[in-house]
Amino acid sequence: MSAAEIAHRLVETASKQTARWHSGGWDGVESFGPLTTIPGIRSRVIASSSDLSALISCEADKVRAGRFCLLGARWPKPSSIPPDPSFWRIDPEDGGPLPQWDAYAFDISFRHGMNTRDMKPIVELNRLQFLVPLAADALVEKHDEFVLLAGMIRSWMAGNPPFRGPSWIYGIDAALRVISVAVTLSIIGADRLDRVTRSAALRFFFAHLDWIKRFPSLHSSANNHRIAELAGLVVGSIMAPGFPDAAALRENSWRALLAEIDQQIHPDGVGAEQSPSYAAFSIELFLVAATALGREGSLPATTVDRLSAWCEHSLWLMDADAKVPAIGDCDDCRVIATTQAPEPTYVASVVAAVSGCVGRPDLAPPAKDPSIRDVILGSAAVAPAQRVGMRSFTNGGYSIIRSRHKDPVVLTFDHGPIGYLSIAAHGHADALSIWLSVGSQPVIVDAGTYLYNPNRKLRDQFRDTAVHNTLSLSGIGSSRPSGPFNWARKANARLVSSEATPIARVVAEHDGYVGLYGARHRRTVEFDDVSRFTIIDELVGAPTDRSVTVSFLIDPSCQSTVEPDRSGVLITRSNLQLVRISSAGPLKARVVRGDQATGLGWLSPSYCVRVPTDQILFEGHLRDRRSTITIDVL
Repeated sequence: MSAAEIAHRLVETASKQTARWHSGGWDGVESFGPLTTIPGIRSRVIASSSDLSALISCEADKVRAGRFCLLGARWPKPSSIPPDPSFWRIDPEDGGPLPQWDAYAFDISFRHGMNTRDMKPIVELNRLQFLVPLAADALVEKHDEFVLLAGMIRSWMAGNPPFRGPSWIYGIDAALRVISVAVTLSIIGADRLDRVTRSAALRFFFAHLDWIKRFPSLHSSANNHRIAELAGLVVGSIMAPGFPDAAALRENSWRALLAEIDQQIHPDGVGAEQSPSYAAFSIELFLVAATALGREGSLPATTVDRLSAWCEHSLWLMDADAKVPAIGDCDDCRVIATTQAPEPTYVASVVAAVSGCVGRPDLAPPAKDPSIRDVILGSAAVAPAQRVGMRSFTNGGYSIIRSRHKDPVVLTFDHGPIGYLSIAAHGHADALSIWLSVGSQPVIVDAGTYLYNPNRKLRDQFRDTAVHNTLSLSGIGSSRPSGPFNWARKANARLVSSEATPIARVVAEHDGYVGLYGARHRRTVEFDDVSRFTIIDELVGAPTDRSVTVSFLIDPSCQSTVEPDRSGVLITRSNLQLVRISSAGPLKARVVRGDQATGLGWLSPSYCVRVPTDQILFEGHLRDRRSTITIDVL
């Protein structure tokens, strides 16, 4: 931690202690001026397609029925809608009230759960994103639910007094709540609110703006949290133009947002957090702010270039169904959520929004799911054309090989940094990992995220090298975690060489084992431009007789059969042969599935959901410190 960050943390800690006396409840929040709305959103929702209306109505029906299911958690049905204010503090795991809900926000030990409870689903509910489809359905289907929406907002406020409880700990949660309520009110129209609700909504925005502005995420915390806070300040200051210095706050936040996009998206389009879903989340936040300001059509040329580069990188990652590998943390984050369920093609949805925003139909994805995001932010139509060949993204550290077949085979090779800034909060120990899809079928996949705070062991297991598609040396990972969002040791990876002809060939290495064993892991990936990938792993440097494991985690829809001599593994789905993975050297294969003791053979398809799956392990000692494994697409 730098001297500047240490000084900032000391001042921040003192400010947080002083601010505990800041709140006198909602009545103590002084608000001034009018309550306005974001122009254009209402008319866009009215003009939305009938297909989307059916989806929105389905989600609105769930809210009207009191059915809430977020991040793998299901809440007990409230006795009424709007719910009693106590509903917002219910632990869905046991239906009981959370402890410390009325405590001052910064007195709560959120990092390690609350009495081992997972706070993230509860905080997710309190982002109020489910209000947006409810408002859209009320407008399009002409339901008389403006009183219900106003009641939901007032219920939340009654259960969450300013700066008390976990909903006020992080600026990102406050900012997403600001955006949810702002979009909701912009859809239904502030003029439909009664005087009491309008006054309450104004206090809602004033309190949130004050808190986000007071405690910004800076230095090593200035990742997607900072982008969310800035977007929240832009949107909130539009809704509450009477907030002190609102115009200056709005313009300064917008300029800072432009700078953050430049910082958090590499020139080649790779997200600096090394997570495709978090990059999409950050860009969606940016687009919401640009739309609220009416500047989506007049972005600076440098920003357009950066957003376009991100689209291009994302398109290279996509399989035939527009899904991307779940690299790094992927916790189902979204800004404007149409459904409570995860979006498998969330990245593609944001790519389509950027494509429409910058006027580049050539950047549209091959597919996407319908979303209210399309209506609010605008969206390009899908485009069937897909990238082919090989491309290395040298700033962000990925090389992607796409076959020229009708249903392309896509292999992604990671030779980038572990994550962003000093803590690399959302990165995994996946140096030199690969991911593989065949057409629309994921084959070699990422383990996912599963949990953040409540279980340190499981958090570490899902970030560890052992569950990623790379080499582990003596059972040790290339990087070692230290806390749920930090690292005690980080591997540095680099691209050694990359060439597309006469065959695609990429060489990269990392230093994660140098300090421990004096060995550098070098991996070469080759493609014959037909159906065979060759992976050569080498331990360069000091001689070593230690055991190695080369791992491949297989999608749960597939089955793995180890050959009798253990030299290869056949991967099938519904009796259709997909891929054969084989070792030409001393490493022998075995398959692990759902092992509780080691954490191997598990996949998390969405937050708080874990399913067993096959994990292929090629194990042994390397002859001449070199191993060759081939992947044949059948």
